[in-house]
Order: sequence, then structure tokens, then C-alpha cells
Amino acid sequence: MKKDWEYEQTHLIEIYDELEQAEENLTEELHVHHEEGISRMREMDKELPRDLSDLTNRYDKLAEMEIRNQEIDQLNFKHDSLSLRLEQVKRLLKRPYFARVDVDFMDEAEREQLYLGVHSFVNDEQHYRIYDWRSPVAELYYNQELGKTSYTANGREIPVDLKLRRQFQLEGRVLKNYFDSTVAIEDALLLSALEADSSEYMQDITATIQKEQNEIIRELNAQVLLVNGIAGSGKTSAVLQRIAYLLYQERVNLRAEDVVLFSPNPVFMQYISQVLPNLGEKNPTITTLYTFCRQHLNKQYSLEMEEIATEKNMTAKLSEQEKTLQSKEFLEFLLKESEEDMLEEHLFKDVLFRERTLISKKQLFHWYMKTPHTSTVRARLQATALHAEKLLKKRLDEKASTEDLHNRILSLTEEQQEKYFGALIEDTSKKNVTRLAKIFLRKQYKKPLRAIRAIRWFDLTGLLEYSFLRYSGKKLRINSQEISVSQAIPLILLEQLYLESQVNRQVKYVLIDEVQDYSPAQIFLLARLFPRAKFTLLGDENQAIFNTHSSFEELAQIFEQLGKTILQRDLLTSYRSAGAITHLFSKLADRQTKLDIVAIREEGEPVEMVISEGNEEYFTKLEQEIAKWNGRESIAILTKDSLEARELFAKLKDKVNLQLFQSKTQAVPNNQAISILPISLAKGLELDHVIIHNASAKRFVTKRDRHLLYTMVSRAMKSVTVLVNGEVTEFLR
Repeated sequence: MKKDWEYEQTHLIEIYDELEQAEENLTEELHVHHEEGISRMREMDKELPRDLSDLTNRYDKLAEMEIRNQEIDQLNFKHDSLSLRLEQVKRLLKRPYFARVDVDFMDEAEREQLYLGVHSFVNDEQHYRIYDWRSPVAELYYNQELGKTSYTANGREIPVDLKLRRQFQLEGRVLKNYFDSTVAIEDALLLSALEADSSEYMQDITATIQKEQNEIIRELNAQVLLVNGIAGSGKTSAVLQRIAYLLYQERVNLRAEDVVLFSPNPVFMQYISQVLPNLGEKNPTITTLYTFCRQHLNKQYSLEMEEIATEKNMTAKLSEQEKTLQSKEFLEFLLKESEEDMLEEHLFKDVLFRERTLISKKQLFHWYMKTPHTSTVRARLQATALHAEKLLKKRLDEKASTEDLHNRILSLTEEQQEKYFGALIEDTSKKNVTRLAKIFLRKQYKKPLRAIRAIRWFDLTGLLEYSFLRYSGKKLRINSQEISVSQAIPLILLEQLYLESQVNRQVKYVLIDEVQDYSPAQIFLLARLFPRAKFTLLGDENQAIFNTHSSFEELAQIFEQLGKTILQRDLLTSYRSAGAITHLFSKLADRQTKLDIVAIREEGEPVEMVISEGNEEYFTKLEQEIAKWNGRESIAILTKDSLEARELFAKLKDKVNLQLFQSKTQAVPNNQAISILPISLAKGLELDHVIIHNASAKRFVTKRDRHLLYTMVSRAMKSVTVLVNGEVTEFLR
């Protein structure tokens, strides 16, 4: 043991010295390159031609400028490359590596020692000193199989004999500890990491990725990867590591902009925002479904406020109308109708200007019916728009030649002339005034021209209402100034089908967290808008706490109908919570899941039930629980919804240091204050201590209430205190 320790410490110092030398060399090289670049740019500036009017030499000069541009691109590329390498070295200096594997490649005489870190590092002699955790050979570490095994590189399976799997705890050049391990359950580094306090931002799990998580991270073939993981199983951590892995494996053809990650809420977006930058990768496009809908909804509509949308989704009873709007079958009906092209005249509107009809709906419908019936309905409407725009412009041009308008143009004040033409009128010839009149009319009629181009004369709202009536036999009334998310989904689909394509063929990967909270209609729409993307869907059916929800069976069916192959992976080991907490939320899980949940962490503190009789006693005990907070660890009071959170905050804010979290909050719970969160915003977060607000029999009754409790309990890492006013809910007895 002592001999190994001395060897590893000496090896670490050697690597660290090489890293420091690399940092010094790269810093100097970057400085020299910067100075040489400035000097070369000045030289090129002097060499560049100022006058291209000489046609004899013009093409030669342009060719010379193109060569200069290529040289600038090369200078920029080298600068970026050096900067990236320097960033990677600096990151390695914090922790050079986290693991070592000793590998016998069968045909090699000597066993190889391979050290793994967040980046690879090649020294001045061009020897690999550290291998990137995403490299093919690193799979041996994560597969956790000593002895005869293999890994895949460039599509070829390479057999090896894995002799040693060693994990390290390092701080800079100091070896703090190391462990030799074989399987996950004995993973000392993992257990050490799990004992740490929660942090304000999610941390990467590079050093502690488990075998089942690694399978998710490195999966490249599945068109749809469906991950069903219990609370605390590392679903989100694995998917973020997956993004880093994909960006590394497909670095030639894949950019961060080609990846979209859907997050459950803005608070969680903030919580995960540092994981990929800490791994040296750019964040992909991270959004929420609400933001996505707001960005893609036609500009004539206003989406209801996010907090209102979330509140309704949490508390309002789901109407038959909402059930229809959220169904996949209704969107399939809209799709079929668009293909059958059953538009009627009542769906067309007059083009107006100052309450005067410029183009009648009858005329628009007539033009539409004259377009080729073999074209798509969208192409026909766009052709109608082009025809209408051409007609209106022709009318305006004819009007621009009239004497009345010429007199009006010449009578404009100097201020108006500046406004319309950007200068005063000096040339009053008929030809010039006609030209100015055309400019004047185009600006005057800017709104109707824009409305024609945007096809606002087609009644998208009326189409949805009419289609809903045809589908369900019931009326739907839409307020364009307060569109619900459920209404926005079919409206976005109709916009895509009838007005303007919103299909994104650039995005190659779409990853959706908390997918159980999406309706079938929402997933159906996303699958159509990202037709070339591979999807990674991760969720936990036990955390389906909203009116919008889908079973994993429904999700699979949506993609199967699109001809996509689906691979499902289950994560049933809980790494987040102490054993007592895991046992409690496992009792709240659906029956089949309950049987399979495995707890990794020690039992820890028992879950505490604090029962009160009456409001006065309840709030006294709540304040007593809050008073136990030591200010060193995060603690949060979780409520059923945001109204409860606001009411509780108002009652307690003058007595204790509190922070209320709402949908617009751009922060993450920390140990600076006691947090109050509705459970909708606590999803995905890890908190040291959780207080559950009033888990009484009157308040927690339904299946969804049980899912709420499961989600609340499973946010905690170290302790859970359940406060009850009256009789405790049967789910916790």
C-alpha cells in the first residue's frame, strides 16, 4: 500500500509538472501569436487595394483580398486552437485525472497504465499522459469488469484483459486518497461524492459514472432513447454527460447549436447551466416547453403568463376540452385534414386598411381555388399571398402616378419629407415625384402589405375552432390574447401545415427531461418539428404531477408510428438520498417500481413526522423546525403549488430569512436563506434538507397527490421533515 501510494504521488507530481510547463508554453505561444497576428494585420491593411475602379486589375485585386481573408481565417483558427488547449490544461490543473486502468492488450508485451481525466493531455514528447473520459478506451473503466473484456473503437471490438481499476481523490498536485474497486456497489469514490453537501449548481459526474448510466451516455445508434429512472438515479446528470460525449464523438459534424435540451423550468435551467462549461463544452440550446411555444406561436397570439400556465396545470381540473387538445389523436386529425385540403370561404378574411376593404375574402378564396390542387395547402396559400401582394402593389403604383397624390407629396412639410424620404425634395419633376409617391405609398400601406405576406387574412383561430367542432362535436372558443399552452400546440401545428414551415432539419439531437410531464400532443408536435433528430427522453412516471402527462407506453407509440426505433433503459438505483428517505419515497412509488428500487447511501436520519392540531400549533412547530437550520446546508420548504408558497412566504418573511422561488426566479436554492418553492419548481433539484408543508389527509388524496409526495420527499439528500395539521395522509402512514 505504501509503495503504491509513493508511486502514485510521484506520478501525479510528474504529470502536474508537465501540465504546468504546458500552461506556461501555451500562454507564451498565445501571446506571441497574438502579437504576430496584430503585426500581420497591419501589414495586410497596408497591402489591401483602396481603389477597385481600375477594371484592368480589379479581378487580380479581388483574388488578392480573398487570399488575405483566408490568411485571417487561419490566424483566427490557430488562436482558437491555442486558447482551447490552454483552457483544457487549466482545467486539468485543478484535478489532473480521476482514474487509472491497467490494460493488457493481449498482443503487447507490457501492460499499459492509462490515466483518465476530463480532457486528454499529450506531453512535449507526444506521449499520451491523460486520456479523455469520452475516448473509446475509457469505456473499460465505466464498464467495471475486471478480467477479460473489450471495448469498441472505430467500429472494431478490441479484446483486452483489465488488470486494475483505480480511482483517485486529487487536489492539484496532492494525492488525497485512492481506491481499487471492481463494481459500482463498492465504489468508494462514488460514496464519498454522495456524502458531500448539495451545491448551488449541479456538478458533473465524470469520475463516478456508473455502468447503467454509461450505457445511456455512450448510446449512439438508437433513434429514440427512452430512459425511465427513479428519483435520484442520475438521469439528468447522465443526459448532460451524454451531450458532452456526443459533442466529443461527433465533433466534426456536431455543434452545440445542433442539440436542444428541454428543461422542466427556469430554476432547473439555471441549476444545470455550469455542468457542460465545466467539462469544456458549450451549452446546447436549453429551453422550456413554454418558451419554445412562445417563440413558435404566430405573432397574432399572446401566450398566457408562465406562472399562470404552471398553476393551472398543477391545480385546475382537466376539462374534456383540454383532454382533446392534449391528445395525439386530435393532432393526427388536423394533419389528415390539411392533407385533404378542405378549406372553406369562411376561413378567409378581408384585407383592411383604415376600415376599408382592400382585398375581399371572396376574392382571396377565388384566387386560392385557382391555385394547383396538387400542391400542398401551404403552397397554395403562399401562392395566393404572392398574387394578392402583386395586385395591391400594382394598384399603389397606378395611384402613385395621379396628380392628386403628386400634389400631396409636394405639400408635405420638411419634417414629413425627412420622415418618408430621408431628405428634402429638390427634384420636382414628374418622374421623381412619381418615384417618391411609390415610396410614400409603400410606407403608408406597410401594415396591409405585411399582413398579406404573413397570410393574416387566413383565419388560423377559426380553423382550429372549426376543426375542433368537426372532431369532437363541441365548440371551442379561443382568446387570442390569452392562449393556453394546450391551445398553442395545435395552433403551432396548424401554422406549420398551412402558413409557414417551422420544421428544423438542422438539429440532430433533442433531449427532453421530465418527459412524463408532456402531453402526447406536445411530444407529437416536437417529433414532427425535429424530423432528423435523435431523441433522448428521460423521466419518472412516479413524478407525473401535472395535468399534462404521458405514460412511457404512449411515448413509445408516438415514435413507433413515425417508424423510429426505440431503446428503453431503466435506472432503478437511488444515489441522491439517504437510505431512510429512499425507503420512504419507494413506498410512494407505483407497485412495480417499488419492488426494484435500490438504495446506495447509508440509512441516515429517520424521516421526522411533526403532527399538529390547529393552525397556531402548526406554525409554531414550523418555526421551530426552521430554527434548527444552521446556515451551512441548503433547506427548503416545499408546497403543493405557487399560491401556497406565496401565502407561506407572506406569513413567515418577517420572522426568518426566506427566499421565495417563482417561475421568473433566475436563481438556485442555496444555503444563504431558507427557500420556499412550489414542487413544480423543485423538480430535479437536490436539497440537503426538505420540510414538506402540511401533508394532511385532507390535502393529499389522489394518485397525483401521491406523485407530489414522491417528488417532494425525493428532493432531499440528508433529511426530510413532514409537517401535518390534523390527520396525516394515508400515503405516509
